[in-house]
Amino acid sequence: MDNHVLYPGGTIGVIGDSTDGPMIVSAARQAGFKVGAYGPDETSEMLQLADFKIVGELSDHDRLVDFAERCDLVTYDSQHLSPDVLSVIEGSTTLPQGSDFQMMMQDRLLERAFYEQLNVNILPYATIVSLDDVYQSINSIGYPSVLKPIQKDLVHGQEMTIRTQTDIAQAAGLMDWGTYILESTVDYSRELTVTVTRTASGEASLFPPVEIKRQNGQMTWAYLPVSIDPDVQTEMDRICHEIVANVKYVGVFEVDFMLNDNGSLYVKQIIPTFGEAGRIFDRATTVSQFEQHLRAIAGMPLSDIQVVKPTVMAAFTHDQANAIRTQWTLKPNWHFSFYRQGHQDLDSQKLAGHILVQGDDVNKLLEQLEDTEIWSQDSADSENN
Repeated sequence: MDNHVLYPGGTIGVIGDSTDGPMIVSAARQAGFKVGAYGPDETSEMLQLADFKIVGELSDHDRLVDFAERCDLVTYDSQHLSPDVLSVIEGSTTLPQGSDFQMMMQDRLLERAFYEQLNVNILPYATIVSLDDVYQSINSIGYPSVLKPIQKDLVHGQEMTIRTQTDIAQAAGLMDWGTYILESTVDYSRELTVTVTRTASGEASLFPPVEIKRQNGQMTWAYLPVSIDPDVQTEMDRICHEIVANVKYVGVFEVDFMLNDNGSLYVKQIIPTFGEAGRIFDRATTVSQFEQHLRAIAGMPLSDIQVVKPTVMAAFTHDQANAIRTQWTLKPNWHFSFYRQGHQDLDSQKLAGHILVQGDDVNKLLEQLEDTEIWSQDSADSENN
């Protein structure tokens, strides 16, 4: 997409399945673009907000081509779209994000080879094609370790934690579905994430680091500013700029890090589109990730990013939604976002929305959340991706 500029009045197509889709549509329309949306559920908020919509399954290549040909460019909001879908779109219109980055991040072997190319710390791992490979690798990988399918979105693939040698036999049937990796685990005390924007010319813009807290593997809180050792900050910046220099992707992506008590930094994962913590920038900074993404894919200069106020993002599930509503008339510094669900069956443990809490001191904001006891079970979860 070098030297390509999309002006107001041009058409941007949006495809994906996350709660970020409606935000992209709204930001694009506000910027003066005409917006089309593609998805299987015509009642979804993303399709309802768009100027035009095409209802279809991701497997319907004819409809995908029809959609793509009606757009000057298409962007996606989900890391779970298959490279096959993206290649169909890429063959019919401009896809600034491309498909290569997405394909690489969905394949754990390609992903780790990329990390090694960048000279970053990753967890020790071994390629597993049979049960014998597990027995031969376990001593070097160590206990506990995790068996993970090579393809992250493998329908029948499942992860399995191996804590003792007797656990290995239980993995006998897993390799029937394909190749796995056996990966070591690491105890880490902090999870940090950096949202990066890359332009077609290779310019990079980094949002400020955000710290994440998890409960049962799901993000509950994210906040900024965070206190980081300058050497750690320098290494995080280096890694982000190395990624930018080694991909052709255009737009926003997220880099997640693990930091242990002795200061060792590991790359946990790269999300080749919007990450789960990026909604904090809707209020925390002078530009949102959605506006910055649109500027990149439309060929505009990136905005300078400044922190407006200390901010905490707190995600809540359907089970917690009533407790959140009790704060509706009580908290002047809480900014509420409830996600619309379309016709999907509601899962009480799935996210129903998030709040953004702002003030002068991030620690006092975290105390305010703790005092509500809505997230009373909240704790940093150290599961590896």
